[in-house]
Amino acid sequence: MFLSVLGPLRATVRGVTADLGGPRQRAVLARLAVAAGEVVSADRLVDDLWGDTLPAKALATLQVHISHLRRALEPGRAPRTPATVLVSAPPGYALRLPPEAVDAWHFDALVRTAATAAPAEQLRLLTEALDCWQGDAYAEMAAEPWAGPEVARLTELRLLAVESRAEAQLALGRSAVVVAELERHRHDNPGREAAVRLLALALYRCGRQGDALAVLRRTRDHLADELGVDPGPVLRALESAILAQAPALDPPPAAAAPVLGAPALGVPVPGAPMIAAPVASGREAELATIAAAADEAAQHGARVVMIGGEAGAGKTTLAEAALVTLAGAGWVTRRGRCPEVAGAPPGWAWTEALNGSDPAATGPPHPAEGPARAAAASAHLFEKPAPAAAPPSPFEKPALVAASPNPFELGRRIAGGLDTGPTAVLLDDVHRADDLTLQLLRQVVAQQATRPLLVLVTYRTTDRGDELDATVAALLGSTAAHLVLRGLAPAAVAELARRHGLAEAGPELLALVAERTNGNPLFVRELARLIAAEGAGAAGSGIPAGVREVLRRRIARLPDAVATTLRQVAVLGREADLDTLAAVAGRDPDDLLDLLEAAVLAGLLDEPAPGQVRFTHALVRDTLYEDTPLLRRARLHTRALTALDGQADAATLARHAAAAAGPATAREAIPYAVTAARA
Repeated sequence: MFLSVLGPLRATVRGVTADLGGPRQRAVLARLAVAAGEVVSADRLVDDLWGDTLPAKALATLQVHISHLRRALEPGRAPRTPATVLVSAPPGYALRLPPEAVDAWHFDALVRTAATAAPAEQLRLLTEALDCWQGDAYAEMAAEPWAGPEVARLTELRLLAVESRAEAQLALGRSAVVVAELERHRHDNPGREAAVRLLALALYRCGRQGDALAVLRRTRDHLADELGVDPGPVLRALESAILAQAPALDPPPAAAAPVLGAPALGVPVPGAPMIAAPVASGREAELATIAAAADEAAQHGARVVMIGGEAGAGKTTLAEAALVTLAGAGWVTRRGRCPEVAGAPPGWAWTEALNGSDPAATGPPHPAEGPARAAAASAHLFEKPAPAAAPPSPFEKPALVAASPNPFELGRRIAGGLDTGPTAVLLDDVHRADDLTLQLLRQVVAQQATRPLLVLVTYRTTDRGDELDATVAALLGSTAAHLVLRGLAPAAVAELARRHGLAEAGPELLALVAERTNGNPLFVRELARLIAAEGAGAAGSGIPAGVREVLRRRIARLPDAVATTLRQVAVLGREADLDTLAAVAGRDPDDLLDLLEAAVLAGLLDEPAPGQVRFTHALVRDTLYEDTPLLRRARLHTRALTALDGQADAATLARHAAAAAGPATAREAIPYAVTAARA
């Protein structure tokens, strides 16, 4: 059998999920698992499980729970034969299982073994250890006093495992992988100086000295603001070494990979680290197509790969997997996403792709200045002097650029910023791109016609407009491939579902998941998580087709106050800051923190920056917004307009004014619409 406590509590016996009974009975099993095979006295079990609410026959009730658990864990045990899993051992009970039969025990053993292993073996062991986790440790009982210390120990051990694995990858020269893995880890744990050190070192070894210094600067600010202390001596020494470009920071000789030409995707530069790409299950043919396009770009000049599909089809995952592989082959990789909510400056995707964390960019660019500032920042990052005939720096005279946002000139300057050897750029969610973004795409590809540039463009097939159609047609001569992603094959669906909570699921359940989701990766992930939380019955009953219904079920499981707060966030858009949300909700910001934290823990929101929340997927926001009654939605838009008036850009104010307008107030929305049209 196998017992899982790193996530939802469940036991699998001979491939079948055992019925562990109600909360108290499940707590008995969890309490014994916390003891890690040691005997727990009956008195201790009674005290831990009932506390001050001790029933009159608590010991008898405990024995009933033990009996039911034994039948569930050893269904084939003959009558009157001693139990071998949940055993009686004076003065109480114990679990008798090998370490590999309990995920928490197995995780602990792997981490301890890895501590003395060589880097390659350490990487393998820690990867296996971290794969044991399917959620929070002892999630159902984490608030119980008896579970708290073990939950804290396992959580800390998990954080150490993430950092130790990053250390091993750095020793093996896999700096780009460390950056990808530690960005979220550092964001979630900003005070862990060990993680900051590893991330900054990995960024430096990837040639991103400015980003490395920015990470250290943000950590210094966080420690000063939150704790009133300075970074430790290790971080201070690292910052000094980065500024001095100390040779000691260079990767091990065996991992150094100087890029002398334009290597093909999948053909590593000699001595380059092998980069493990994000998992894109079932997309091997598409990855091969992108590999061929990269070869073509390296040999013949700029090429474009269009990647279309419905929402959740895995477009971004596929593109990111290709970019990581390209990075391992020596390419410079860039990423920019077209915003899914109105109000961003024109050409914002190019700003994201090029601007990064350049210290010179001390504030948000002017709406028409963003791409030019990005190009200038990129030129500074790669230390390329500006041509003599180049226009004045946008940092010195932003008004010149703002007054005449010439797409041709901006495209020329961005192309110059990308002229750094083999380069791959991901433009994500281009179905939402503005005119300037699409014009710049055409200009950059034309300017780089003879240079090794690969542009991956993702878009939703259901939202493809006339402007995107025109751009696709204009780029036809440079388009190496046009991929449209369909549903995953059943085998890929099964692999994806197992990675998201259904590790022990049988073929019938996995086939049902494939049928219900039609192979859409997002639907598969969401449905698998719901089944892991609610049991196999959730797979076929009570879940209407489509991710909207899956999300509605997840939202319905939240407290009413949390769901109400999420609807208020949805009115503000894909993301919102805490102060604006407080004004719309009519509540104190501190009162909202617990509600937002619950939504973050539920996986519906994340925190891109302090004081900000963002829906993890636009479909979450769409579901909440459309499920909000029209009258309530209009009132919330009115509050948002009041809170943002004088602060937000004209387009955002016009959107709220139009949504808030009714027959009696429509006239009041006209000035906002006119101002937005003139902006």
